[in-house]
Amino acid sequence: MPLYLVSENLSNSITKSDDNNDANISVNQRIKRNDEIARITLDNSISDEERKKQVSMVQARFINRCFINIVEEPEQNLFPTSQGILLNKLVEFNNKSVGNKLIMTTHSPYIINYLTLAVEAKNLLNKLELVGRDDLKAKVYEIVPEHSIINPGDLVVYELDEKDGSIKLLGDYKGLPSDENLLNEQLGEGNESFSKLLEIEDLCK
Repeated sequence: MPLYLVSENLSNSITKSDDNNDANISVNQRIKRNDEIARITLDNSISDEERKKQVSMVQARFINRCFINIVEEPEQNLFPTSQGILLNKLVEFNNKSVGNKLIMTTHSPYIINYLTLAVEAKNLLNKLELVGRDDLKAKVYEIVPEHSIINPGDLVVYELDEKDGSIKLLGDYKGLPSDENLLNEQLGEGNESFSKLLEIEDLCK
């Protein structure tokens, strides 16, 4: 809940108008900005036109135009379905402004699966537009909410090898994260081990 509320609040603050910028910057930032503006205002060596230009440039530097949300292990203490709901909301918050970035670390294969759904939904919507089947978009949004869809080119996944500590870019297929990743491999090994136990059980008959 704290992750959801903080992310929502910060993403909303970026979409507010510049007139409300004072509420979106820290006291120290406000003081620094006002000091810079005061120095420009008191500088008699520049013209009024140049003064306005410089003041505008200073004000622009103190306007928050994007939200970089760094989330560590969002799956903690959540059921798989709740992980999907939270991920969709984080992506929705990220999609509110063009410059936003969502950076996550995870050990959850469910998170990767939900990311894959969000990308595939975008691929499917593109196909529906090509064939003129806008009537099917609602069915896609029932699976992945409209504002939680991810453009294939906007998703980058890296994986960390716990054995040698290496980090590598995970391959993709049409923007979809590759199924050949360490999290899926671990699931596969678990299934294989269970199959071996069943084989041993069959020997007892």
